[in-house]
Amino acid sequence: MGLKKGELGIFYCLKKIDFMKFFRVLLHILMVLLLTILTQVGGLAYVLYLWLKRRIKMLGWKRKLLNVGLFAIIYSLLSFVILPIVASSIYNRKALPITHSALKPLRMYTYIMNRHYVDKDLYDVLLNSATQMQEEFPETTTYYLDACFPLSAKFPLLPHWSHNDGRKIDLAFYYTDTTTKENKNGSPSWLGYGVCESPRIGEENMPEYCAENGYFQYSLLEKVVPQHNKGDYAFDPVRTKILIQKLTTSSKIKKIFIEPHLKKRMNLTSSKIRFHGCHAVRHDDHIHVQL
Repeated sequence: MGLKKGELGIFYCLKKIDFMKFFRVLLHILMVLLLTILTQVGGLAYVLYLWLKRRIKMLGWKRKLLNVGLFAIIYSLLSFVILPIVASSIYNRKALPITHSALKPLRMYTYIMNRHYVDKDLYDVLLNSATQMQEEFPETTTYYLDACFPLSAKFPLLPHWSHNDGRKIDLAFYYTDTTTKENKNGSPSWLGYGVCESPRIGEENMPEYCAENGYFQYSLLEKVVPQHNKGDYAFDPVRTKILIQKLTTSSKIKKIFIEPHLKKRMNLTSSKIRFHGCHAVRHDDHIHVQL
């Protein structure tokens, strides 16, 4: 039996409502997954936000204010109050300092996204080394990039291969101002990665070797990260070498990854300093340190 015109309209509306409901549910699922991947606890904060929002009855501007602020409040409580306690007591991890003059994140998103946790032993080594650098070179700040998430030994910190256990961290290079030749804090890259100190003529060229052997990802970041600030920053081999030497003298540090041409250029001889392999990404824009 066929449907009448009015019945067809009702059927169409019902199908449309079902589709919109499915689409909203799918968006919520994708949001939970994305926030979990990026921040580890953002997905949980989003689920709690949706649950509480349904139970708080507000209208007008109060409802809009709730939508803006409720997630931020929940996420902040999880990230900055609960996580440090859980990470320390269960996983032996500690959040790196945020405002310390000697050691701080290059970009605040590292802190906001919970990517600044390390094993307590690594914390001590980093802070001691950075403090010594500041004592030897006044006003020098050591900037860290990605470390690890606070929870679990297997949760990946994308896009890294191995930053999943609290035992690894990336540090930015030191730079000088190309005009004044004075020490220059910061980095030529907004991301902290991707602006490289490339091999000179005659130096070992692993980026070229890896590219020729099909590892397209090896220099990918250099192609996508803006390079317009590179001319204002000159790689500082003196301070960078001294920092690496301080790190290698610690019995707690097992490996440091840096490009072979920089190891040779800075005359670094420690067996702890190694090539990371073409399957990774180039390391002439940062220093990888691990226990």
